[in-house]
Amino acid sequence: MGINFCDSTQAANFQLCTQTRQFYVSIQPPVGELMAPVFMSENEFKKEQGKLTGMNEITEKLILPDTCWSDHIVVKKVTATANVGRVPCGTSDEYRFAGRTLTSGSLVLLTLDTQPAGTAQVTVNSEKMVIGTMLVKDVIQALTQ
Repeated sequence: MGINFCDSTQAANFQLCTQTRQFYVSIQPPVGELMAPVFMSENEFKKEQGKLTGMNEITEKLILPDTCWSDHIVVKKVTATANVGRVPCGTSDEYRFAGRTLTSGSLVLLTLDTQPAGTAQVTVNSEKMVIGTMLVKDVIQALTQ
């Protein structure tokens, strides 16, 4: 059985029935699983990001714990939270990731900008404001645990 959530984080509620019993089921998708990775160049990323500003941009600040200062750990935590692909980046203190929503194919761009003092800023650019807002929250939670 497959469920097309249509780029929505709304739960799918249904019943599974056997000959003797009924089971009420509610499945809510993690927002990061509503997308597929996209591979693009740094220039393509910047171009697309320039189109998705203003209302399409969500930014939050966070403090990275000591356990989250290695490239490997940061990439692992972000890609475990969201099904996104890493975008090459010319600077060592910035991480970029890209994905598309499964149903509509809307671009979702994620940037993590780290500072030497352990502070960081997560930015998500997407036409899908609800997905962007939830993704920022989930990525911050993953990075700060």
